[in-house]
Amino acid sequence: MVPEINIGSAKIEGNMITGVAVKMDRPGYLVIHNDGAGAPPSSLGHIAVSEGLNSNITITADAPLDPATNISLMLHYETNDNTTYDFGPGATDVDTPVLAGESAVSVSMGGM
Repeated sequence: MVPEINIGSAKIEGNMITGVAVKMDRPGYLVIHNDGAGAPPSSLGHIAVSEGLNSNITITADAPLDPATNISLMLHYETNDNTTYDFGPGATDVDTPVLAGESAVSVSMGGM
C-alpha cells in the first residue's frame, strides 16, 4: 500500500480538520503543519493512524486554524515504538515524515 492523504471531503472547522482519509503502509501519524515564511514547519496538532485505510479522520489543532494561511497535512511514521508523536525541534530523527521518493507525503489545506 502506497501512503497517501485524501482531502476530497475535508473541511477546516475552528480548530479541527474533518473528513480526511489516509492510507498507510505501517502505523504513524497525520500531522497539521504551519508552513509559514520559509521556516521549518511547526506542528499544530496530530492524530495516530493505523496501517491500512483510515477514513473520516478528525484532527484537532492546539488553536483555531486560519484557512487563508499555509496549513498542510503530512504523514509521519511511528519509528521508536512508543506510540507518542515525538518529531519536533531537537528530535528530528524520530517519528520521521513519510517519503515518496525524496518528497514528504503531504497536502496543502490553504485556501479551503
